[in-house]
Amino acid sequence: MNYYKTSIALFVAGVVSMPSLAVSSTDQKIYVLDSITVVSSESNKHANIKKPQAINSIESDTIKNIGSKNVPAALRILPNVDILGGPTPTSENISIRGLPQSHAYISIDGIYQSNFATKRGSWYLNPNFVNSIQVTAGPTSGAAAGKITIETISARDLLAGNETFGSKFDFGYRSNNQQKDMGVTVFGINDNTDYLASFQTSDRQPYHIGNGGPSYDKTRGDQQSGLVKINHQLNNDQALKFTFNTDDSRTYQVRNDIGYRDTKYNGASLVWSDKASDNDLVDLNAAFYINYVDSFSWEDEGNNEQGTQDIQDNSIGFTISNDSVTDLGLVHYGVSGHFTTHNGEVIKSDQITGVIIEDESAASEASSKSRKLATWVNLQVPVTDRLNVIPGIRYDSFYIESSNAIGLNGEPLLRDGRTESRVSMSLNGVYELSSDVKLFASFAQALNPPSDGHLFTSGRGFKPNPNLKSERADNKEMGIVFDNYHVFSNSDTLVTRINIFKNDIKDYIADLYSTEWPDGEKVNLGQVSLKGFEISTSYQLNDWELNASYARTRGRDSNTGFSLAEIPSDKVNLQTNFALNQELSLGSVATFAFKHNHAPTQQVSDKGLEDIPNEGSNTWFAMDIFANYQPVTVKGLSVRLSVTNLFDKEYANRLDFERDGSLSPKESFYEEGRSVNLTLSYQF
Repeated sequence: MNYYKTSIALFVAGVVSMPSLAVSSTDQKIYVLDSITVVSSESNKHANIKKPQAINSIESDTIKNIGSKNVPAALRILPNVDILGGPTPTSENISIRGLPQSHAYISIDGIYQSNFATKRGSWYLNPNFVNSIQVTAGPTSGAAAGKITIETISARDLLAGNETFGSKFDFGYRSNNQQKDMGVTVFGINDNTDYLASFQTSDRQPYHIGNGGPSYDKTRGDQQSGLVKINHQLNNDQALKFTFNTDDSRTYQVRNDIGYRDTKYNGASLVWSDKASDNDLVDLNAAFYINYVDSFSWEDEGNNEQGTQDIQDNSIGFTISNDSVTDLGLVHYGVSGHFTTHNGEVIKSDQITGVIIEDESAASEASSKSRKLATWVNLQVPVTDRLNVIPGIRYDSFYIESSNAIGLNGEPLLRDGRTESRVSMSLNGVYELSSDVKLFASFAQALNPPSDGHLFTSGRGFKPNPNLKSERADNKEMGIVFDNYHVFSNSDTLVTRINIFKNDIKDYIADLYSTEWPDGEKVNLGQVSLKGFEISTSYQLNDWELNASYARTRGRDSNTGFSLAEIPSDKVNLQTNFALNQELSLGSVATFAFKHNHAPTQQVSDKGLEDIPNEGSNTWFAMDIFANYQPVTVKGLSVRLSVTNLFDKEYANRLDFERDGSLSPKESFYEEGRSVNLTLSYQF
């Protein structure tokens, strides 16, 4: 049976089986399904699941309770979100609906993160700094996969009541890899200005995989992170916020057995907002940002040879958007720009003499300059009291040039640069069938340009492809939201959302491997199609909360019929949280992943059709439990205890193979085994 047809049947059955309730909505809601934000008047825990789009969010308490070792680990509990690039925590990345994060728009405090590289992690953010994460799935903000918006903590998140100053000390320990975390935060408020300064440090040994398995030396490392945030309220409507985030980490997951990688990140943003309470035409946000990433790696090549790679990405950018309430409806419009300079070098040399060794696979890193410009307009039209129609149009332009890139035959590349652009259309409809039921449907397009790491793939064993085209995504989606109160008692709520989607992408950017280029090259596939659905539900009864989801994605190359790589397993996620009293709360997170055999087993290469290993995965189940204790008698003390991978399961998100096709050692790609994690925080 075709699962996609079954999904549509499930959606239709849910609609026709609902009781007919002629109830008009009395609460005005605003749904701006646009390229930047989604605005809603909802303010409770169920707010995101009620929104007419696949939006999920995680708050800081959840991130800490489940013992998240990094940002991807926190996002793993969301439907159709998968972890890639492991197993080293600082090398992990994510995918959304089968699309790696290079296909997504990622923003941290207004800073667009463009420095994604294929074989390196790009999450230069300590999870202790995170206040909230919002994931929007589907083409948005000029990205084919969706958008991840992260806000870091501020003084107002930590101050309570009439407090004007405080400090906080954090201590953490993970038993599996003897990870030790320490941090200190100072924060306060003075008249109309609040400020925060935080420093966090982390040091970890190699972790052991599940079932008493061996450890993997490359998972060790250390990290030092800093955050400064200042927010000044100019008046009742206008505010100015400055954020600076810095990170310095060392990891040992490199190509060879002996080596390391040091990454330094600095990002700063300045955001000005004006609510203009006396003017319906003005609700303005303007952000300017810079970020700088310097990644240096050293590897022992054997035979007294060493390889070094040093890459810098400098970016500046801006985003300006405004909301205007008019007689016709709500208008959202804006403009953005992102400018990147990419430099670096790859050198192979003699360890003793330092003499450079000629190596075709270690050519100099291509220097390049690129820019992304965009402008958009979206209009929300209340056709009736129950129906809102939201048309939108967006223009994206991408330009890149290189001063020294050369082809395989020595020919100069992109000296005069090249430009790609697209006018993307979107149309969304939201219909309130009753006060409890909301239907929605959408069509959205996006232009997703290649990154520098795609065009001039960094490192050895990669084949560059500077002619790589931008992806063009067309996503169709429909869904339904059930919002019920007093289901089993007078004080409970139950919200359920079903999304069904089909994302067709032209010139999809994929990996192609060959004997000559064992680490692959980036190529465009003519047309791919990703289909899937998500079912999310949230139930709350007094101090008890249950969240559950089931998600499924399938992806195929429309020309060859081959499955796409990096498609996530079908997963069921369950989360519970129960407050026993005002001091103690308990909870759990459980994930069941079905057998994954929808990975490609063949590819088209320069030698024709060839077999490749199936990088799927077996069925696995993992469960975490946690407790949070905040004693009333010791104000400011918080004790969090969690056990991740409670049953010490041996599992992997996907299989990994050597270049000769044999399975890699389990410890090199399996996930962390059981770990008892303790975090102590004292705030005064």
